[in-house]
Amino acid sequence: MEKIADIIESIANEKGLEYADVAERIKTAFIQTAKKVIGEGLEYDVQIDKASKELRLYEHILVVADDDERLDERHFISLKKARQIDKSLEIGDSLNYELNLENYGRTAAAALSKEIEYHIGKLIDDKVYEKYTALIGSLVIGVVTSVGNDETTFVEIGETKTLMSRKNRIKDEKFKVGDT
Repeated sequence: MEKIADIIESIANEKGLEYADVAERIKTAFIQTAKKVIGEGLEYDVQIDKASKELRLYEHILVVADDDERLDERHFISLKKARQIDKSLEIGDSLNYELNLENYGRTAAAALSKEIEYHIGKLIDDKVYEKYTALIGSLVIGVVTSVGNDETTFVEIGETKTLMSRKNRIKDEKFKVGDT
C-alpha cells in the first residue's frame, strides 16, 4: 500500500486521535482482512515504513524439523525447504512472505474498508468513553436537541450526543429544545 502513513496521519488529524493509535488500528484491520480473505489459521504481521510511507503485510510460516508431524507447507515448512530459500534459517525461525491484498480483488477491498471503518470507529468510541468516565461524579452541562413523544430527552454534551429517559428525571420536570 502506497502512502498509507499519509492516510493514517490524515485520519488522526481529522478525528483528533494519536497517530500511533490509528496506525495500530489500521494494522489490526489489515491483519483481520487477511484472515478473512486469505486464511484464518495463518499468522500475519503488518509493518509501516515511515520513510517510504508504505504498508507491508507479511505471512509467517514457521520452520520445523524435516520429520515434524505438523508439516503442511501452509503453516509450517521443513528446515530442508526453508534452507533452499535462506541458508541462515534454523528450526523455530519464521519465514516471511510479503502479501498484497490488491491481488485478492474487490472482496478484499470491501472487507478492508469495513475493517478500517470498524476499528477507527471503535477507537473513537474508546476515546469518548475514557473522556467521560473521567467525569463520573462531576456535573456536566448539555443542550437539549430534541424531546421524543415518550418524553425521552436528547442532549448534546460537547461532541457527544446522549439521551435521558423520563424515568431518570425529576418528577414533573419538562424540557424543550434549547434548554441546558
